[in-house]
Amino acid sequence: MIAQDIYTYLASSTALATALNATETDSKIYPNYARLSSRLPFIVYQSTNAGGTQDEVLNEEDLTLIITSDTYATTVAISYIITGLLDLTETQIPSATYNIYYAKKIGGNDYADDLGRHVRALNFTFKFNKKTNTEN
Repeated sequence: MIAQDIYTYLASSTALATALNATETDSKIYPNYARLSSRLPFIVYQSTNAGGTQDEVLNEEDLTLIITSDTYATTVAISYIITGLLDLTETQIPSATYNIYYAKKIGGNDYADDLGRHVRALNFTFKFNKKTNTEN
């Protein structure tokens, strides 16, 4: 599953870490949900088809990154950083297991959660295949 590679890539971004006020012990990027005690801003990532779907050549996995903040401006600023990191067409996301050929933002939406916080969901599609061991 490439979600771990994407998490590692996002967590290594100093621009994103600064925008999230992340620390060495808390990247503020969480799988599936954030605890109620999580401090704003933060990102939750979810796979809508974990492990991807496979065609004749490539696997395709869809991820949603959900940004939550106390201000709309912060939410938008973080979304621009994420889009700059992930909306690409070349293999720029490092992975020891997969060749990631394509990443594209395919949509998203803005809303307020039950606590009145600003939320933006960004939907991305990734196309990849598993690296093969060519050493024999």
